[in-house]
Amino acid sequence: MKTLNEIPRGNPFKVPENYFEEANRRIIASTAGTANKIVKTGLYRRLRPYLLAAASVALLAVLSYTAAKIFIPGTRKPGIPELSVEEFSSSYIDDIDIRTLENSTDPAALSDEIPAISKPEIIDYLLLENIDLNDIYELL
Repeated sequence: MKTLNEIPRGNPFKVPENYFEEANRRIIASTAGTANKIVKTGLYRRLRPYLLAAASVALLAVLSYTAAKIFIPGTRKPGIPELSVEEFSSSYIDDIDIRTLENSTDPAALSDEIPAISKPEIIDYLLLENIDLNDIYELL
């Protein structure tokens, strides 16, 4: 290893001849064509910071809502009572009247008319119910 006295004292680096005079000229020459150019940025580039901010706020809101639903116990919707089957049957069944039932059913089901059923339909039904064909002809 060299000692401090063995290291030469001078600057080993040299600047090329006329470097500083030519450096200014080269910089000006390379930027001369771009001085009059106007760089147009697109709509997306201009709105990108605002879009990123809006997306991060929306993500934070969704995560906060989800965390509140998961981690806060006992959250339920107000106005919906929890009833057992016995309480429901004793309180709500008595409140249903005949008029409500009539309005909610099909008018064809309430009519006294019996729909017309042909004999072949009756025979087909009875055959599906495993009734003997001779018994069917005796009854009809």
